[in-house]
Amino acid sequence: MIIVVFVNRKEELRKLESFLDLRLSGTQTFILLYGLRRVGKTTLVDEFLKSRIGVRIDCGSMVSGSDFFRGIYSALSELKIKSKSEVLIRYKGLYDAPLEDDIKMVNQAFNLLNEFVSSLNYLIVAMDELHGFIENYAKLRGERYSIAREKILWILRNNLQRSDTRLFFIVITSAGFLFEEYGRADRAFMGLFHKIRIDPLDTKYSEELAAKLLDVSGVEYSRDITREIARLSGGIPKIIELLVGLIIGKKTVSLDDLVESVKNALMRGDFDDFFEAYINFIADYSRWDKTTILRILRCLAEKKRPKEISAITKIKYNTVLNILSDLRRMQVITKDNEIEYPLLKEWLLAGKHPPSGKRRIDLLMRSLGITYESYVRELLRSINRRITIEGEELFFGTTDKLVIEPIDSVEATGDMDFIAHQETCEYIIGEIKLGTITKSEIVKLLKRSEALGIKEAKIIVVAKNADPLAIAEAIRKGVIILSHAAINQVAREIGKPPIRVNEH
Repeated sequence: MIIVVFVNRKEELRKLESFLDLRLSGTQTFILLYGLRRVGKTTLVDEFLKSRIGVRIDCGSMVSGSDFFRGIYSALSELKIKSKSEVLIRYKGLYDAPLEDDIKMVNQAFNLLNEFVSSLNYLIVAMDELHGFIENYAKLRGERYSIAREKILWILRNNLQRSDTRLFFIVITSAGFLFEEYGRADRAFMGLFHKIRIDPLDTKYSEELAAKLLDVSGVEYSRDITREIARLSGGIPKIIELLVGLIIGKKTVSLDDLVESVKNALMRGDFDDFFEAYINFIADYSRWDKTTILRILRCLAEKKRPKEISAITKIKYNTVLNILSDLRRMQVITKDNEIEYPLLKEWLLAGKHPPSGKRRIDLLMRSLGITYESYVRELLRSINRRITIEGEELFFGTTDKLVIEPIDSVEATGDMDFIAHQETCEYIIGEIKLGTITKSEIVKLLKRSEALGIKEAKIIVVAKNADPLAIAEAIRKGVIILSHAAINQVAREIGKPPIRVNEH
């Protein structure tokens, strides 16, 4: 089921309406809508077209003048207008048997539009991802790329200038940077347009979109859920839809459920198609191949500096700097070399991408805001069969073996980091430490556990290290101290990824 929800963008719609009026007054008014991929440019235009006469043509995969003509002809033929048939009949021959000359076919496409609008008050023509047609055309011609690109830009510019003033053209692009090379043809082409930048939704409207999608899906949720979806998505509507899709089907959802669902989805590859398409987009419009871009971005996700990236990837240092400069120009990374596109960093960390080819679950969890405490609780929740962990070195000598029965519930309280209920009705209660556990902390834990009034319970401390007095007190009182290595062993037993705690 496809759910389309439109929020905000009132200011952008108002601007489009004003520019339409300006065009119909007889001025040469053309619009360039630009912004990040999947930020909502197409959805905005579709909303604008709902109560108006107009078409949106997907130009991204076009490679020739005949593709351009056929795309416009097909879009016009789908309009429900009585007077359209006569014009379309006249141009049907060119649709069935296009001319070999690409430039002539582009000119004929504009001739078709000019004749089509002659019996109308106006016609809106939105050319979606027009940069795709321009770049594809330039790359596939026999002449030099730069010459072919300039030629098609001049042809498009001349046709736009000469078009009927009842035609209102909107160019939509995710690659506004392509027109910032400032060649003569680029300057002339861009000089025609009023530019409207479409930014990601702010937090308020990101939450509103998430809430509307969750309401339609019948999921019970708290404000924390919509706030976290807004944070993770960076205001990109498509990512908000993907995140909501992860929890559709659940009656209720907690914040831990959401973040864990995102982590698992990233590791399963549920976002692969989305981000592979984004990486392909970057590669298509840059000097660098996809593998090189992936290697550089993965290093950035791991917080590597340019010199480190050069050493790891074996790419010359100056070349690394050039690649980073291009990625900044394309708005993929910030001036500080931080990955800008939402969830891309997390996707890079979750996958087995070059140069290391290994997942970085520790960095992924940190980036998603998953604490070590929530990681341990989630591990306990995932135990659905009896597991046994053995080896004195895993328990600082406090035992040589730990048996955990299937767990049916885990909760955290103000006094305890976790209270896990096993199907055998015995509880496991305890505390989680990132550093060294001390004797005084063992004593305090025992007092808190006594206050809970739970009789059948194993008392556990998860810690990176334990001082000798703490070990002695734990042995005397029957408390088991689990090392972080023991927690990773639990993870392996139940098929979950281990975590590098020393990086938290």
